[in-house]
Amino acid sequence: MSLDYTNEPDAGLVTHAQAGDTRAFDELVRRYQDRAYRLCFKILRNEDDAAEALQDTFLSAFKGLPRFKAESTFSTWLYRIATNASLMKYRKRRDG
Repeated sequence: MSLDYTNEPDAGLVTHAQAGDTRAFDELVRRYQDRAYRLCFKILRNEDDAAEALQDTFLSAFKGLPRFKAESTFSTWLYRIATNASLMKYRKRRDG
């Protein structure tokens, strides 16, 4: 039987994900993908670029998860990654 993560708090999901449980990370993605996409779109004003920045965001978050320290909430950390991914994409587009 698999665990139901829908009622698990973010901090618990992060702990599970850091221990290698990808389903816990999937739940974090499900929770935050819409808000993170809106943040990316607000910066980039382009749907395709925002979608790419969103992919970059979750890839970076997944790779960085072992180093995540709960000094801030997961959502704050994720939105910072999304902002940085969007700004990098914006600069590439502008300087392209």
